[in-house]
Amino acid sequence: MHNLARLLGRSALVVKEVRIDESAECQVKVVARKGGLISWLLSLLRINSTFTLSVFADRIESEEGSFSGLVKTVVPLSALDTYTSGFTKPAILLVLAVLLVGASVWAAAADVPGYLAGIFLLVALLFVLRYFLRKCLLLSFTTNGANGILFLFKRSVIEGVDVDEALADRIANIVKRNYLAQTQR
Repeated sequence: MHNLARLLGRSALVVKEVRIDESAECQVKVVARKGGLISWLLSLLRINSTFTLSVFADRIESEEGSFSGLVKTVVPLSALDTYTSGFTKPAILLVLAVLLVGASVWAAAADVPGYLAGIFLLVALLFVLRYFLRKCLLLSFTTNGANGILFLFKRSVIEGVDVDEALADRIANIVKRNYLAQTQR
């Protein structure tokens, strides 16, 4: 199993902004915040915890700002040991949806009030919808010393920023190209 166990204590961040410009000094910049309506309202007032991931030709930088300060991590690409990118989806929601469809069939066949089968189907549909909307982008960078940066991003409905496979591939290709350029010197 992958290092997803490290993710259990970390919730997905909502992407506020993504900028990719391979000709600029900062080739990738992802700005995110904690999820939820209150966090979004606080971000409008500039009272928020902001997370920034920046990819340069020679390094990857991470900034985590909060009420109490700012923590910045810089990982030189020459010290990069592993880079992982991918997606996670809450598969348990599909399992629950299948179970609810089964419960709906049982309720329709059994001597149970008819509306119960409809409720089961509605909740199953909501689980399936949530499964597709809860896709998260995983970016993880570790160094030779086992230190690293780990981000789990999800789409923003409020800001209208999507997270998809194309974004993950694009970031992965930029990091890979920069890494190879650094290690072949």
